[in-house]
Amino acid sequence: MNPNLIIEFGPRSLLSLAGILILMGGVWYVDRTWDEKASAAYERTNGNPSDKDLDTAFPFPIAFILGWIIFAAAYLFPLNGGTTLDFNPLNIAAIVFSLLLAVVASVPMGDAVRHRKAGKKMKLSMMFVLSWLGLTITSGLSVGTGASAFIFGGLGAIFIIASMKLLWKYRKMGDSWEQDGKPNPNPIVYNMGGPLFVLGWFFFWISMSGTTGASGDLEIYFNLRTTLAFFAGCGMVPIVMMLDYAHDEGGKYIGLGTSGAHFGRLFESIVPFLTMWILFGVASFIAIDNTFTNPDTRHWLLLVTCILQALTAGGLIQTALYKGNMANKRKFSMIFVLLFLALAINIGWDGGLARYFALAGAAFVIAGQMNVFKDRKRGDYWMINKKPNPNPIVYSIGEPLFMTGWILLSLAMSQPIL
Repeated sequence: MNPNLIIEFGPRSLLSLAGILILMGGVWYVDRTWDEKASAAYERTNGNPSDKDLDTAFPFPIAFILGWIIFAAAYLFPLNGGTTLDFNPLNIAAIVFSLLLAVVASVPMGDAVRHRKAGKKMKLSMMFVLSWLGLTITSGLSVGTGASAFIFGGLGAIFIIASMKLLWKYRKMGDSWEQDGKPNPNPIVYNMGGPLFVLGWFFFWISMSGTTGASGDLEIYFNLRTTLAFFAGCGMVPIVMMLDYAHDEGGKYIGLGTSGAHFGRLFESIVPFLTMWILFGVASFIAIDNTFTNPDTRHWLLLVTCILQALTAGGLIQTALYKGNMANKRKFSMIFVLLFLALAINIGWDGGLARYFALAGAAFVIAGQMNVFKDRKRGDYWMINKKPNPNPIVYSIGEPLFMTGWILLSLAMSQPIL
């Protein structure tokens, strides 16, 4: 069975990926700096920060602009991995829309936010959405892969735009600052803004880098195995988020989860988490032609590892967290790391890209959890000091890393297991 899409690792795919990573890092740095420094200045001055305080809190978005320029340049190269420049009108149009997005969402948008210019921000936001629409259409037409380019590109653009709205709602210096002139009194670390931002850019990269052919450096199959791997793997992110959001926002622990005040008892329990882990393991039993394999020891070990990981993370670690038992959390976290390593080795046993995706994915998931536990309201700080973290960080690097890890693990699982 031939892959539905392939990505050749050449100037187009690698330049665009580098640009995406740089601009994403630029967004995170600028917004985190504004959130933390501006809110700290507001608190330090009893609600009367000076213009100098606020100006200092808003760094120039050099990495964001540079990332967009690199991303735009990728459209000059062909999809087959070659280096011959291609100046066709659709590629040029995609470059124009990319550069327009770099301009609209950088200095002008920063000025509108910093000085609370609601009318200007509304106009820029409309330009932002229309520019994404233009980029999605011209990019989809330029690659010529049919509906898949527009589906992935459209979903990517929608997720990126939605991520900005969510982050603006829950961050410290977003909607609350623009509407009331003061920081958000209840910033929410566990929101889907960061994960959607990462997932959106992954989808858009697939859209603008993917082509068709019998084989390529990265092969993507539109089959049951890929669907189940991504549904369960990437679906793990909102499931974990509901569990931890409920705890962060004061949900009452009643055994294997919280009371259900925020998302209902089911979604604040271990059950959905365990279900996703089982489905992720079951994906390995499906061949790329949608038939079920005759499972061998390796397949069963993979499934058992997934179940053990669900019980360790969703049962033992979460219970230690709810009870504020740091010693148990550290002990069970070592098992968590070892199980992830075993899972990554199993998924990538045949070598190739699956091995690198699986190992990198496991590392990102672990790093994501470590970071978000430091930045959340009732994580490490709460366990040590027995009170909520007074400075939760909405722009924690943990959530983007967690999402990136699960995308890589899902990609690895979607590859054939021999």
